[in-house]
Amino acid sequence: MKILHICAIGGTVETLLRPQIDYFLSQNLSVEIACSPGSEVKKLQNQGYVIHPIEIARRISLLKNLRSIYQLTQLIRQNQYDLVHIHTPIAAVLGRIAAKLAGVKRIVYTAHGFPFHDRSSPSQYRFYFTVEKFAALITDLILTQNHEDIATAKKLNLCPPEKLGYLGNGVDINRFQRDRLNSTHQIQLRKSLGIPDNTNLIIGTIGRITQKKGSGYLIEAAAKLLPDFPNLQVLIIGSQLSSDPEPFYTKLIQKIQSLGIEKHVILTGEREDIPEVLGLLDIFTLPTFTHEGLPRSILEAMSMGLPVVTTDIRGCREAVIHEKTGLIVPPENSEKLAEALGILLSNSQLRQSYGQASRERVEVTYDEELVFERLNKYYQELGI
Repeated sequence: MKILHICAIGGTVETLLRPQIDYFLSQNLSVEIACSPGSEVKKLQNQGYVIHPIEIARRISLLKNLRSIYQLTQLIRQNQYDLVHIHTPIAAVLGRIAAKLAGVKRIVYTAHGFPFHDRSSPSQYRFYFTVEKFAALITDLILTQNHEDIATAKKLNLCPPEKLGYLGNGVDINRFQRDRLNSTHQIQLRKSLGIPDNTNLIIGTIGRITQKKGSGYLIEAAAKLLPDFPNLQVLIIGSQLSSDPEPFYTKLIQKIQSLGIEKHVILTGEREDIPEVLGLLDIFTLPTFTHEGLPRSILEAMSMGLPVVTTDIRGCREAVIHEKTGLIVPPENSEKLAEALGILLSNSQLRQSYGQASRERVEVTYDEELVFERLNKYYQELGI
């Protein structure tokens, strides 16, 4: 049996899809990937993954999109895949059209958060819903990462209910485990990141540096907190991709400088030692305010026993239980974000309590093995 995953960029494969790809490779299935070329693709190819570099734009561009559909259709026809599994908004539409044109019998789409949601403008909502409803006609199975998207799809009659399934999201709870950290290495890591010796409290966030991930609001919140917590440090873990539709890195640097808090903010860039970096934190926060399915970064932080402060948006409010595993605040509100972070910064017992509950919740609900088992069952039902 041959499976093809389609997504826009190699970073999605590396950070989100690789665990499930590895699982199905271990089940002796043939699993290949199509995505835009880049450094991540070369790295994955060197590790033995079969990746077909096909440029897939991350925005609507008629000529580029048509070219992607043509190239994907040719690839699928040549390789005669039994199932095509599509991810990420633009790629999900182009990939499904290509798979249908190529005559694929099984087309699966994982919605990593539908592009229409309660924070969309009315025109955006109508447009993206219409596109998703059209694409659903040529999809055999639509999987969601959160329960809210399933409820919305059923309420709006996006597709027949039997086409919908809950997949969820998960992490490797053995890799993301605080007990595995080496204290000597953690001291060295702290020094290598340039964290001052007098720092006693660290807040961190993970994600691409885009405006919508909310790092600008985190910087504003940090500036409000510094008078009460003068030794506070903020770690922003991640980078800006050249293909990002809304580059934000320069604006973020300018905001940090304008607030005069350069000494209290460290931009780490991309990291491969995420469990170890999370091990340095006292609080994890994700102040995102738009398009989320069920953020992997939150689950990783919870698995490391961290309290989480995040926003009241789809996915985030499903992963975090308010006043049990963390705190939920209104999106795009640095005042409320600072208030919630301040509550946890000033109360170590509360941080410990929320962190312990976070770890317990991940073990029961968000172990990636549960996701693999669900996906395997869905594939079997489709005849794979």
